[in-house]
Amino acid sequence: MDSKRKEIITTWLIVVLVATLVGSIVFMFLGYFKIGLASGGIFMLIATFLAEWTRDKSAVYLHRKEYKR
Repeated sequence: MDSKRKEIITTWLIVVLVATLVGSIVFMFLGYFKIGLASGGIFMLIATFLAEWTRDKSAVYLHRKEYKR
């Protein structure tokens, strides 16, 4: 995957994360608790996936750098 495509995907994921977080808070304040909880759940799933993916990518990078010597 080229660098420009990665930038676009990263930008869209950040936009989706912010939108779901803000949407969750707004729905909670408006009284739509089920929709707010669902939106918050989507936010948590995306954030967890990104954190795990980044952690695995970092571990692979460190492993390759350490055993390259």
